[in-house]
Amino acid sequence: MTILIRVCYVLSAVLFMAGCSTVSVYKTKPNPSSAKLERILIIAMTNDYDTRSTWEQELSFRLRKMGYRMFSSVNVDKEKKDLFTREEIIELIDEKNIHGVITMRLKDLKTEEKYATSDRYISDLYNQHNYFFNYVDTYYNVFTWSYQPQQTVVIEANLFDGNEKSLIYQIDATMKNADSEEERVGEMTKSIAKAMASSGFLKKKDI
Repeated sequence: MTILIRVCYVLSAVLFMAGCSTVSVYKTKPNPSSAKLERILIIAMTNDYDTRSTWEQELSFRLRKMGYRMFSSVNVDKEKKDLFTREEIIELIDEKNIHGVITMRLKDLKTEEKYATSDRYISDLYNQHNYFFNYVDTYYNVFTWSYQPQQTVVIEANLFDGNEKSLIYQIDATMKNADSEEERVGEMTKSIAKAMASSGFLKKKDI
């Protein structure tokens, strides 16, 4: 019995921790299109250059690994440190023969405090006589309760047809409770890349 209680508790804790870092993806196709886009420019819509570089290059790496031709804005224009305007993006499309543009932006960020417990468990509970009445003396503080921040981040990724200048595919990627910024970038760009690859709009480069 005791072993079963312990195993169940540990298993539930593992499942809880594993669920914290999952990414949920919601996809829409706002405009009907038969586009097959090969040369794609990736732009993270932020004035923070380091953040832009990290997100762009991570998504670019994942999609290039799948066989797609990607160009991150930080590599296309190394002098550009602030946010691209619409006019500047159009200039890049014409100058670099870009077929499509993927933009990413922070759509929503929520932080709330929730109760969380430590990973300790009650052992040998069934061997304690009158355990209910002795609860305060025997089990007081067995679980350490505390408030911990629970963070939800939503990244919106849009795919634009470079010729039509129209939005053809939109992704909302939502992630809760990442252990680090590295985990958040890695997991969310991986999910965005998979969703982009399954859209049917991207064309793999000729080998």
